[in-house]
Amino acid sequence: MSELPYGPEDLKEPALSGDAFIRFLHDEKAKKYPDPPPLVQSIHDGECSKEHLKLWVKDMYLYWDHAMVYSTGAIFVKTNDEEVRTQILRKLVDIEGKEVVNDLTGWTTPAYEELWLRFGEGLGITRNEIQSWKSFTRTHYAITALCMLSRWWEWTWLDGIASLYAGDLHGRDTLGGVGEAMKMHYDVPDKSLEFFRVYQEDVASHIPWEEKALAHWCCTRERQLTAARALRKRLDIENQLLVAPHRAATSERLPLQVP
Repeated sequence: MSELPYGPEDLKEPALSGDAFIRFLHDEKAKKYPDPPPLVQSIHDGECSKEHLKLWVKDMYLYWDHAMVYSTGAIFVKTNDEEVRTQILRKLVDIEGKEVVNDLTGWTTPAYEELWLRFGEGLGITRNEIQSWKSFTRTHYAITALCMLSRWWEWTWLDGIASLYAGDLHGRDTLGGVGEAMKMHYDVPDKSLEFFRVYQEDVASHIPWEEKALAHWCCTRERQLTAARALRKRLDIENQLLVAPHRAATSERLPLQVP
């Protein structure tokens, strides 16, 4: 995944202002992925069968159970700005479940992976079915890439913030209407849809500080270019996570799974 550093021809232009840089990132996202992923669109439209919906739920479990906390924690340990570290710690609490600070706050919201399991149960999938699922290989490699980029040297902590930002923007846009679609088209009980409410509230609380950090710290042309590249890569990863479940829904055979 190593890439050449940016050269003089890339760095000759001055850095954008903070606000202009955030707008540039939104433009990059819109340019790269102007439309919802096909799987998400089919869910919104009620055209995804319940059996294929179950495949998506099972295949995404590893993301919520492992990839989110690993990649976010890897960025946290690299970050040396105290204000940003505090915000990432808040994000980790959201991922791991606000109940981890129950003794301090009285909060009882469980981890994303637990909420995802409850969502699956609302669709009629047992916990064992979800937890024992062997991921599609494309999903496995997308998650592996995210963890590697976050943990090692490809991404600085500032690139990591761009990755978190991309993940939150993607999640906000793709999962925003899924909860309502579950009630409207798939008869999933409201009590099983807490994941979508919690996740959207959390994302809305994190996007502002991510924008503030990126606008402040991406103050040179090179930092802006590398952060934008990290944002695009995270968007690629997020979209790759949805490819195999969509192919499962539109092909005669299931895609390859990890052994």
